[in-house]
Amino acid sequence: MKKIGTLLFLCLMASVAGLNAQVSFSASNQLFAEPNSYSGVAIGVADLNGDGFDDIAHLRNGRILTVEYQRPDGSGFNTVVIGQVSTMSQWSLCIADVDNNGLNDILTGGRYDGMKLYKASGTDSIIYTSSLLPGATLFVQGSNFADINNDGWVDAFGCHDDGESRIWGNDGAGNFATADDWIDMATVPASDNSGNYGSVWADFDDDGDLDLYIAKCRQGVNNPADPRRINALFVNDGNNNFTEAAEAANLKIGAQSWTADFGDIDNDGDLDCFITNHDVPSMLMLNDGTGVFTDITASSGLDVGGLPLQGIFRDMDNDGWVDILVSGTAQYLFHNNGDQTFTEVEGIFNNNQMESFAVGDLNHDGLLDIYGGYAEVYTTPSNIADVLWLNTTDNDNHFLAVTLVGDTSNRNGIGAKLSIYGPWGVQVREVRSGESYGIMNSFTQHFGLGAHTMIDSMTVRWPSGTFDTYYNITSDQFLTLLEGNCVPPTAAVTYDGPTVFCPGESLTLSAGEASSYLWSNGETTQSIVATTSGSYSVIAYNEAGCSASSAPVVITVDPVSIPDIAADGDTLFCAGGSVVISTGPASSYLWSTGETTPVITAATTGDYFVTTPGLCSDFTSATIHVEVLPAPAPEITTDTIINEPAEAILTATGDAPRWYDAPVGGNLLAENDTLIIPLLTETTTYYVEDPEFYPGPLYFGGAPEHTGNSQYSGNQFNGELWFDSYTPFTLRSVKVYTDTPGDRIIELRDATDNVLQSLTVNIPMGESVLDLNFAVPVADGLKLTTNTNQNINAFGYNSPRLQRTNGATVTYPYVTPGVLSINEANFGTDVYYYFYNWEIKQPDSECVSERVPVEAVFLIVESTNEAKAEKLALQPNPSSGELTIDLPVNAGASRFRVMDAQGRQVWQQNLTGENRQVSLNLAHLPNGVYMVQVQYQEGLAIGRVVLQR
Repeated sequence: MKKIGTLLFLCLMASVAGLNAQVSFSASNQLFAEPNSYSGVAIGVADLNGDGFDDIAHLRNGRILTVEYQRPDGSGFNTVVIGQVSTMSQWSLCIADVDNNGLNDILTGGRYDGMKLYKASGTDSIIYTSSLLPGATLFVQGSNFADINNDGWVDAFGCHDDGESRIWGNDGAGNFATADDWIDMATVPASDNSGNYGSVWADFDDDGDLDLYIAKCRQGVNNPADPRRINALFVNDGNNNFTEAAEAANLKIGAQSWTADFGDIDNDGDLDCFITNHDVPSMLMLNDGTGVFTDITASSGLDVGGLPLQGIFRDMDNDGWVDILVSGTAQYLFHNNGDQTFTEVEGIFNNNQMESFAVGDLNHDGLLDIYGGYAEVYTTPSNIADVLWLNTTDNDNHFLAVTLVGDTSNRNGIGAKLSIYGPWGVQVREVRSGESYGIMNSFTQHFGLGAHTMIDSMTVRWPSGTFDTYYNITSDQFLTLLEGNCVPPTAAVTYDGPTVFCPGESLTLSAGEASSYLWSNGETTQSIVATTSGSYSVIAYNEAGCSASSAPVVITVDPVSIPDIAADGDTLFCAGGSVVISTGPASSYLWSTGETTPVITAATTGDYFVTTPGLCSDFTSATIHVEVLPAPAPEITTDTIINEPAEAILTATGDAPRWYDAPVGGNLLAENDTLIIPLLTETTTYYVEDPEFYPGPLYFGGAPEHTGNSQYSGNQFNGELWFDSYTPFTLRSVKVYTDTPGDRIIELRDATDNVLQSLTVNIPMGESVLDLNFAVPVADGLKLTTNTNQNINAFGYNSPRLQRTNGATVTYPYVTPGVLSINEANFGTDVYYYFYNWEIKQPDSECVSERVPVEAVFLIVESTNEAKAEKLALQPNPSSGELTIDLPVNAGASRFRVMDAQGRQVWQQNLTGENRQVSLNLAHLPNGVYMVQVQYQEGLAIGRVVLQR
């Protein structure tokens, strides 16, 4: 055993948080220059330009090889399209440095269209040169690079669906020749040796050499004893002689197996096995330490449904235990509980089913991310775009990431076994190229450490036999280890000051002692001065070229701290109502109203916003508009005074006055301008209110029209739009397009597919607007679709033959603020089904005024003159106290009296001189109804006034 020094690594500034937080992911396609790509099953992740950062290799439309190079500054990816590799969608992809020039090369293949090798070269820019591997073509499934003869150069292997798998040997210069005779893969009993699907090169028996396990499946073969569907294990004797020995290892499985992966689920130092099957449950096999496996599926908690196409071990939450990720017609992440059992983590991706994937650290933060593909089984690109799922798990777990560079061994260290030791026992990883079913995962070996920050020791057993040991390794580092005597330097980034600051300020970042440095911004000094926002990391090299890379330090200059505001209720309401508007915590507040509290109450029409201080400047929130609908009180147009029992008539002016016998509640007496009292025998108060009617707002939502050249989906699909409704509304109409006239049934369904509304419509050819008038309730997960049975009866297939939009022009969600959000279709967020330009009508509003008291006054006259009393014109009425009286004639000496509703005199005044208009001030009297009487030489005039303040 060779021992290589003691490493005293400084702790890096890694952005990790919460030990027990559930795994979470965030869709992050905005990091790509072209956010929508559509892959088949073959996807890869590896460092393709040698900068220490994982990149993505995928095949657009299954056949256009494209590389997404991760930018070291964390700002996203640079896209390079290498070119079309075939006219057909590819089934397999793997990556390795076949010529040991420091750049990784790409191998891809499909259905009898050749194994295409794209070799990388260049310094400033990478150029790919393509060639075909020699020999007969094959229908490739899984593929791998592995140093099969252990000469320090990777060889190639391809699973053949229709015959014996193929081997290509590397001549030591990156050129390949057929080498099928290296392993005798003939079955016993004899067969055509077909059914080879997923291959994995692993040292399952821990004897220091690579063995080969093939998961086999043969469609149309139903006998589990048929060798074309029995998994094969080829055991290496250490001298590159391989013998089939699946039965001895208890891995001779006759299910329709698709993939296999080896990983240590219980940290006991040996490799266990997970096998995906299509006809029986997928299996978890536990290694007893001697290379013999026991099926523990029944007690493991694993329950994989559908048709799994990928299945691998990875520690997705850095807790120190490998989890299991599965995709196909259903997607699963099973969390390792640390006791040989697993629990499914649900709801971490969207509703689309991830068909394939590749895994690596795609933002260099110490958490494993996923590039997911959504093809139709098996490798037909769908209309659902690939998704970059960045791992956003918020916990305090630590990690170590290790990349190997071989010297005597192959450049990628493929076949090397890494073991780390600490309080957890031992964790084991192997370097592989090509895994599961035609996919490639990162060469970087990722260890989760849980709460631990120190690794007691790490060993690397290289394919050459070299055995390197490292001690006292600090967590949260990305190490690059060269085979042999290479001790990586410290890549810790230290700083003294806040990482968030204002323009004109700066922060000095420093790395530890090393021979040379390369920062993510291109600088090469030991220390740099950060003055702009970004993600800063450093790679520190020693003289031998061994390196360590730091976790990123995120710098934010002039942080944007725009306050959020929210209204707790409707912002459109009637006069007399109000709404509470609030914002989040801040050191101070200044609202558009001048208020300085975090919560205000808005009761008047206007735009409301708040300004709060940020670190470097003030920030103002978005605006919330409040609209208060006025409801003016009705005007009382006549006084009603009678002086003997008789009919009384009260009159008010308004839109639609309503009369009551009480100020609140009471009985509705009339609904028009006039209230007729058949017989009034005493003074009585009535009340009148006036409603104001406001038509509900009309909106147009959803995609306004069909766009793009692609018009119709496959006839096997009946699409749905899924949306949330925040307030009741009427869906008055939608626009559709078709080339097939006929009857459809449009349906509004709830989240559990109960039909809420339906309408049969005859749709002519071309563009049509359908009048639906569906009453839409408040609910989440509503669906607008067509009736499948009607489509079948009318057209012979599931589809309604209505145009849909797919691709980059689809931009969910389609939001009508405060009303609804159209979130996605039943086949994902890259397709918009059928129903365009939604015409949305909200309910009409009614605002009711306050009730105004109106008195029918029964006045007992005092003389015959009173019986002939004229009516006074009093203004304003109601009045706050100031009152103008228009007399019927020019009055000379006159006497004014004011009586309350009980007929008691409460005020009097005598006037002299000629008067046609008189002003009185009754502000000293309380609110109520009063009788004003003017006695003058010619007669008597009487009027009624309401004092109201």
